[in-house]
Amino acid sequence: MTMVSSAWEQALRVKAQSAKVLSYTWRKGGRVAWVVLATSIVMLLPLLMEIEREGSVIELEKLQIKDLKAQGFSDQQIQQMGLTPAVEPSVGLNAPSPPMPLPK
Repeated sequence: MTMVSSAWEQALRVKAQSAKVLSYTWRKGGRVAWVVLATSIVMLLPLLMEIEREGSVIELEKLQIKDLKAQGFSDQQIQQMGLTPAVEPSVGLNAPSPPMPLPK
């Protein structure tokens, strides 16, 4: 009988300790999740909005350039107006890689 009650008491202690650890982890994890979520909203939302706005500006610029070319303006004249001709920037995912130096 004492062996059974001793095992039972040990099981209850393990259960109580597990509950403490789980409670502590839940509280700390919740705080960490809150910090990560709040930081993501504050940092990423403006970035995503700016990326969307930049895409709209680029599309508008392309339409203006197309319109000016239809009116007979040259690329040089369009550049002098402050618009870049329909040449995509050489940065980003689709940028050509730099030439490799020749081995000696």
